[in-house]
Amino acid sequence: MRILLLGASGFVGGGLWTALSARHEVVGTFAARRVPGLVPLDLRDERALAGLAGGGGFDLVVHAAGLVPLEAAEGDPGRAHALNVRPVEVLLDAVRTSAAKVVFLSSDYVFDGTRSQYTEDDPRSPVNVYGRTKAAAEDLLLADGTHLVVRIPMVFGRSPWADTFLARMAAPTTAAQTDLVCAPLYLPSLGPALAGLWDRAGVVHYGGGEVVTRFELMTRVQRALGLPTRVVPVRDADIHPDCPRPPRLVLRSIRHALLGPDLDTALAHLAADVRG
Repeated sequence: MRILLLGASGFVGGGLWTALSARHEVVGTFAARRVPGLVPLDLRDERALAGLAGGGGFDLVVHAAGLVPLEAAEGDPGRAHALNVRPVEVLLDAVRTSAAKVVFLSSDYVFDGTRSQYTEDDPRSPVNVYGRTKAAAEDLLLADGTHLVVRIPMVFGRSPWADTFLARMAAPTTAAQTDLVCAPLYLPSLGPALAGLWDRAGVVHYGGGEVVTRFELMTRVQRALGLPTRVVPVRDADIHPDCPRPPRLVLRSIRHALLGPDLDTALAHLAADVRG
């Protein structure tokens, strides 16, 4: 299969590149972070995006690019729309004349965090700009009826070019929220799961196998890897006063049986990977 992977230089995109390029012909893109072998692409360059997606002979377009930091989206909604919503419109127009299917990586941030868990049938109610842009992009894709939206939660692990998760733990102390509950997803599990889902259309969830607070996640990562940082418990409002986050985001699916690994399994694999 010939795949276009938008955002291959990012944290999640890099993990997908590792998994998918082992079995498929993958053309990946980068924006600010230059990576040899990847194609430069600014999502706001509509002509370049349309030409690449519509004229590259792709079977599948995996869209893992956009403005990800929540604070950046909250501080500049116009930029968030330009990077997270408008490119989806351009992409859909480009692939209408080809056989390419779009697989869009969305987020649990389309929910408000007031339920114990969320399935694909639950109503969306985003509480921040990032979540609203993801919901708007979802609407565009789902209106077509042939493409796939895959909602994922917080992702952890190593990535080849943007190792942002472990970079959070490079300082002497690492703040982690005790009041945010999630079902974190181990990055290496995403590529194989995506390959098992991309024949579908509509929306699916793919979540992690264990429900924990962010403080528990970071503490267990620190212990498993023997990192010198000290994980410090905090309340989310103390470190993110201007960008609301839903208090409990647990993704579960009623459309398939796939689920990411539990933390012990994931951390054993991560520790072996880090230590070589």
